[in-house]
Amino acid sequence: MKKKLVGVLLSAAMVVSSLAACGGSTEEPAADNTQTEEPAADTEEEAPADTNDVVAAATMEAPDVSGWDASKEIYAYSWNGESNQWLSYIIGPTDADGNKIVADGQEEYAEAAPHKELAPFVHCINLGVSGTDGEYQKLVDTAFTSDKYPSIIPCDDTVALYYIQDDDKTLDLHSVGLTDEMYANAYQYTKDYANWNGQLKGVTPQATPGNFTYRASIAKEVLGSDDPADVQAAVADWDKFYETADKMKAAGYAMLSGPDDVKYALMDQRKSPWVTVAADGSETLTLDDSVKDIIESEKKLYDGDYTKKTSMWAAEWSANFEGDVFGYFGCTWFVYWCIATSQDSATSTYGDWRVCEGPVGYHWGGSYFTIGKDTPNPELCAYLMYELCCDKDIMYNIEKGTSNFVNNKEAVTQIIADGIGASDILGGQNPVETWANSALQIDLSNATYLDNAIMAEIDKACQAYNSGEVSSVDDAIKMVKDNMKKAYDYLNVE
Repeated sequence: MKKKLVGVLLSAAMVVSSLAACGGSTEEPAADNTQTEEPAADTEEEAPADTNDVVAAATMEAPDVSGWDASKEIYAYSWNGESNQWLSYIIGPTDADGNKIVADGQEEYAEAAPHKELAPFVHCINLGVSGTDGEYQKLVDTAFTSDKYPSIIPCDDTVALYYIQDDDKTLDLHSVGLTDEMYANAYQYTKDYANWNGQLKGVTPQATPGNFTYRASIAKEVLGSDDPADVQAAVADWDKFYETADKMKAAGYAMLSGPDDVKYALMDQRKSPWVTVAADGSETLTLDDSVKDIIESEKKLYDGDYTKKTSMWAAEWSANFEGDVFGYFGCTWFVYWCIATSQDSATSTYGDWRVCEGPVGYHWGGSYFTIGKDTPNPELCAYLMYELCCDKDIMYNIEKGTSNFVNNKEAVTQIIADGIGASDILGGQNPVETWANSALQIDLSNATYLDNAIMAEIDKACQAYNSGEVSSVDDAIKMVKDNMKKAYDYLNVE
């Protein structure tokens, strides 16, 4: 499987659209572990539920740089510079080459960086390319044989498995001293995502829980209240969601912009992996009922006229931020960088948005950091990853300075206690506590490396079913299977 995986992930990444229009993260992640088939046990022990409880995490000591020379210098890559901006919170505003790496407006955090002594050993490279279309991976892979070896490799999670699941490219973070006890306050789904054969291959400073993002004025008109608790009650499960959709329709509003708005919320409800690997290395595509649920749900939304029948990221879809659409299935970055419509527009909805958890827990987007296997300074790399993804104080500052919802429960607890996070976009609502609760509901234990490619084919099948090109759910599912077999001929298809 491994030889096939490297080539496949690049081609799978090509199906993912960038969210450049939002200035934030990127499309839905490729998921975590390709599951290996094992004999079914008589009883199955469920993993303990994730909670917002904070634990006493282990710490890592900063490396002693005395005696270090040029042989200890590393290269930290980025596709758009954002990951290097986060590093400025640790090493200060400039890197080893004197290049400014801090983002405008965040200088106070970089100036207060606790480990400026590390900056002379960190060269930051911004490749200035998309993180999702394969170009980034090609450039980083080329750099593996250059004099600028990629020691720190951030990855958009749509393509992170390209590095996480390649033991020839990246190392196990446990092997360089970054332990599970240090990463203990991360949300469980992020740990599951970057686990590969029992190894911790990646860490992330971000959590990107989904939510239901809605128009407060429409909620007040149709539901009698715009309070997030009341709207949550109106969309608490799918039955209530459709009851509310009927009310919106009767009042002249669309519940959503397009039928595919539900796809990421439903995708994360997988009860079994879509790809399994047998002991002999053969791979099988096995689509569980979640695929049927996506197709049927989009058809119900389409035929029931509950939407404006747009497609995600189309101009018409975005235009409905200022239209007669009640809500969107969004997430952390979606709120700050997508629905933030112009305050000067005659039809502006700035400040008219609120968030609640929605019917199900899910995630959308994110970035993971991996370490190049042959880095000349694993000690430095490990410490930078510890500071960026485990240190409560650094992560507190990252959320305060950038509005990224951080992947550290201790930092989030402090953020909530300090009242940080209220947004003018949301009419002053503070969404952080909502996201903290939503993050606990995310389950990526059944995610696989081909999920994004499969989701792209599900999109096509939904469109074909909605338009009448195919006449049944079964035909739509067959379309997904046939197209996956054409694209990945090594797959066995059930």
